[in-house]
Amino acid sequence: MEPEEKIEFTKFTDREKVKFKKELLIYLFFLIISVILWYLIALSKDYTTTINYPVTYENFPKGKVLVSDLPEELNLQVKGFGFTILKHKIFSFFYPISLPINKFRLDIVRKDNQYDYFLLTRYAKDWIGNQLGTEIQIIEVKPDTLLFKFTDVIDKKIAIKPLLNLQFGKQYLSFNNIKVQPDSIVVSGPEVMIDTLSYVYTKELKLKNVKDSVVQELELMPLKKFIFQLEKVKVTVPVEKYTEKAINIPIEADNVPEGYDVKTFPGTIKLSCWVGISNYDKLAPYMFRAMVDYNTLSANPQSKLKVTLVKYPHNIQNIRFYPKSVDYIIEK
Repeated sequence: MEPEEKIEFTKFTDREKVKFKKELLIYLFFLIISVILWYLIALSKDYTTTINYPVTYENFPKGKVLVSDLPEELNLQVKGFGFTILKHKIFSFFYPISLPINKFRLDIVRKDNQYDYFLLTRYAKDWIGNQLGTEIQIIEVKPDTLLFKFTDVIDKKIAIKPLLNLQFGKQYLSFNNIKVQPDSIVVSGPEVMIDTLSYVYTKELKLKNVKDSVVQELELMPLKKFIFQLEKVKVTVPVEKYTEKAINIPIEADNVPEGYDVKTFPGTIKLSCWVGISNYDKLAPYMFRAMVDYNTLSANPQSKLKVTLVKYPHNIQNIRFYPKSVDYIIEK
């Protein structure tokens, strides 16, 4: 049986390791220099390419509002040195093209209260070129046509609704009406769209562990194609500590025919609710109405009448009452 061959691994000395690292660093250095030189040579040449440039539109006709969607970018076919093209591709996001509509020749078509403006983008080449500078040449702009649909602007007063996400501290709540100042604003917008607008909303306010009344200036949520009279409103949310109160409310009968009387057993409901401490002593039975409806008997005779709470103050919460239905007798 032949003896097994032993594989021997070469062991590098510390001096050889240092020499290898130096040679590797020198190789990487010259590799990086070569890559940089190659890029510099490449970027010094002329190229033709396409750059997607963001665009903003300005100076619309007075008394008109835009109702069509416009492209957010223009595709520019350009020619220039590699350095220049690279710079524009990197920084185009920060320096959008501005197109003031009143500076260009427009074709206009009117249909009732709507106005259609057509801009051939070839007429805007020089204007765009002045913004990009002389180092780059614009060959073509796409899309070749921009369509602006305008309609007459009308004003309408719209109510403001705050978006609130409040988490109250233990034993604290808001009982009174939330106040918004002003509670409505004049909104300008296209006639075909403004009639569908019921509210203008604020941006959401999120707060945790609220134990004091909240007074905040909130920005209005912007709406595309609408102009607001102002940008902020003052919102006040009264907050106070609450407690529970129990109260007896007499039961009344509704829709009882003349000459008849309905008596319920029991004659009252026991109601409990949460009320702010400042209103605890003010809460009284006359602020509530508990009703049974005689008409439900003629439609569906039954042994008990359902009790409905038809009136209660708005500065209470977590209302509970019993019984929900009561026995009754009808007397002539």
